[in-house]
Amino acid sequence: MFASGKDTVADVLELEYQVLHVSTSDIVREKSMERHGSIERNPYLQETATYFRKEYGGDYFAREAYKRFLEVEDKYHGVVITGLRSLGEVRAIHDLGGILVRVDAPIEVRYERMIGRKRDQETQMTLDEFKASEANERAGGDEDASFNIDKIAELADVTVENVGTLDEFKQKVRDFAAEQRIAK
Repeated sequence: MFASGKDTVADVLELEYQVLHVSTSDIVREKSMERHGSIERNPYLQETATYFRKEYGGDYFAREAYKRFLEVEDKYHGVVITGLRSLGEVRAIHDLGGILVRVDAPIEVRYERMIGRKRDQETQMTLDEFKASEANERAGGDEDASFNIDKIAELADVTVENVGTLDEFKQKVRDFAAEQRIAK
């Protein structure tokens, strides 16, 4: 889920376990800047993501993220790809032998985190706008290119709830890494 703590999971894995973090959201922002000269969430990021998924396949951003890992894989113990939004991306992760970790928190908590990080033009978004934006990504179609966070949640191999303190959440990530036998 948006602003749930995905990047925190990735940061712990990157800093403590030498796992490369590649964000599909960063790739979408790169492509949006190339196409529109803007990284505003609505309408540019969603339009850009939809365009690339429909034009190049629903797994485009996951494949692009993995390609970036392959260019430097000898320096890392693995890769964590964050920001998956389409069914095609999830299928690509599973096809590559990866696991899908769902990170979630209540929407009000996620909204406050989004405002607090002061990224892009997010600080101008109201809670109602945040909810509407998320609704656009939640229950899409079943085709690979569709935004469908709800279906993706059903396909998750593991769910990590981020409702406590930052230290508690980081410990959950370490516990998960131990369960998955991710080497330090």
